[in-house]
Amino acid sequence: MLNTSFTGISMAALVALAGPAFGQDYSQAPDLKAAVEAGTLAPVQDRLPAKPMVVTPMEEVGSYGGTWRSALKGTYDTGWIRRTVGYQPLVAYDYEWTEVVPNVAERFEVNDDATEFTFYLREGHKWSDGEPFTAEDLKFAVDVMSSPAYGGRKANGFEWSKMRGEVIDPLTFKLTLSDPNGLFLERMASVEGQFIVNAAKHYCGKYFPDVSPDANETAKAAGFDSWSQAIEQSCSFNFVDEERPLLFAWRQVTPYDGLNQLIEWERNPYFFKVDTEGQQLPYIDKVQMVQTENVEDIVLKVVNGEIDFSNRHFATVTNKPVIYDGQDGGGYSLKATTDARMNHAIFQLNLTHDDPEKRKLYNEKDFRAALSMAMDREEIIDVVFAGQGEPYQAAPRPSSQFYNETLAKQFTDYDPDAANALLDGLGLTERDGDGTRLGFDGEPIRIQLFSPSDQIEFNDIAQLIVEHWKEIGIDLDARNAERSLVYERIQNNTHDMHVWWGDGGLNDALLDPRYYFPFNLESAFAEKWAQYFMNDGSKLAEAPPAAVQTQMDLYIELIATADKAKQKELFDEILQIAAEQFYVMGTVLPADGYVVANAQLGNVPEGQVYTWMYPQPGPMETAQLFYKK
Repeated sequence: MLNTSFTGISMAALVALAGPAFGQDYSQAPDLKAAVEAGTLAPVQDRLPAKPMVVTPMEEVGSYGGTWRSALKGTYDTGWIRRTVGYQPLVAYDYEWTEVVPNVAERFEVNDDATEFTFYLREGHKWSDGEPFTAEDLKFAVDVMSSPAYGGRKANGFEWSKMRGEVIDPLTFKLTLSDPNGLFLERMASVEGQFIVNAAKHYCGKYFPDVSPDANETAKAAGFDSWSQAIEQSCSFNFVDEERPLLFAWRQVTPYDGLNQLIEWERNPYFFKVDTEGQQLPYIDKVQMVQTENVEDIVLKVVNGEIDFSNRHFATVTNKPVIYDGQDGGGYSLKATTDARMNHAIFQLNLTHDDPEKRKLYNEKDFRAALSMAMDREEIIDVVFAGQGEPYQAAPRPSSQFYNETLAKQFTDYDPDAANALLDGLGLTERDGDGTRLGFDGEPIRIQLFSPSDQIEFNDIAQLIVEHWKEIGIDLDARNAERSLVYERIQNNTHDMHVWWGDGGLNDALLDPRYYFPFNLESAFAEKWAQYFMNDGSKLAEAPPAAVQTQMDLYIELIATADKAKQKELFDEILQIAAEQFYVMGTVLPADGYVVANAQLGNVPEGQVYTWMYPQPGPMETAQLFYKK
């Protein structure tokens, strides 16, 4: 067996388990006392599982009370919710991001070929409404996601047609995969894996036809267009239904539906974790997330001391000076984060463009290399990032086990003469009256770039590159656009070029190799080849060239093994091919980031990894945050 009885407990936690957790001597927050005395809420020992999970505080055992304030941007900023109050997956990443450990599941087992995953639940675990949480809830979630009739958003990274859920008994659940998947537990621990514990069958079953024949009528009566929409909005990754039972440390009080400016959460009296002294978590009474429309509003709230713990949207290099200067007046401090992203901005020419002339030009490696060498990355670093960072391509970070120096550093030196020579060597020697080079078709080479308007730094970088490329006779038409328009163009394959953050810099590279080969819909440099790899029936799908196909085959082989050494060997091969092909152009390796924390907040992490797949701050267990008296 790969892991016949994984408890995921550190030595410190083992010591903790010898204390109150085994002696059943538990205590609760004072604000629950009245309800217990009135008989409207069961005593704490009856609300907790038989063996609650014990959290060893990062610094010290905390005390109860207070409100954690943060901000959301717009009406669909669910990512922050999922990373903070919402990170309670079946299995979780440990704080160091070195392994997957039990969380909602008390333990788990995996067979030798990584096709069977058995999860053992906690006796007496309850949803936030007091109803039992059982293996039936897990099967329900898998059945919804696996249903061909379900038209809502599905969790990314899972092959639903190749997965089957089985209830062994109320506390035992088995997932069987038709193909081996050595990265499955990592997927389950990621921000996408939370789907399986987000849908209480006793509540969400009314919207699923396999459970309730009247599901569609019920959904429409509740104001939804269909049962699929009801599931997506009420029982998946959205938070428009405040009545949905949850397993989080806090339960939702107001819906995040675009109508409420303040999204509020209150203590979940049935939360399954305690500290080393037997105090039921969370320490903090309430969570408030105020909806704002722009980053400037969030920065203002930060310096006014209205944000207690967050780095969402505002924690950029550009904003750091004003936020740093506001610490004393705002009553907060800055804590470092370790950025797992490997690039501030990656520019992706569309190698599968429908325009044959553009496709021919963009597929010339020397053309991409010339554009890269014509970028003055040092100027970008000085102007946009206050001198912080270093020139870098789309490649794992130097501290990563997957670091490839060629992939990281090739074509990053600013050399317009060499860039011009490469373009001349391609036969692109003719220019129009404005000095713009003519393409193979005799037309001026103009590349159109729409960058999402909510990502200000992208446009700042792009405007500098407009001038850089003008020196070598390339016309870059860079402008801002609403994110929906940007992604509509990508999905329709009508974009010339796209720019986005560089995820996949550390351990997340295995799970999100979007820039290293055409992996998913975020691989904007080759949407058609990515659709082919995803094999989801898209009409855009197109068989890729031999080098790309080799990468795809290597990744399929990688997934099929749980041997970490073999996974690294195969991924190194994928990265070497990426270096040879040079698909995309990176700009700057991010320096370490920061998070703002109220000066009175305790158990705040220092140096926690920041990335999407490892949903910071979730793995530090936000239920242990507390206000010092």
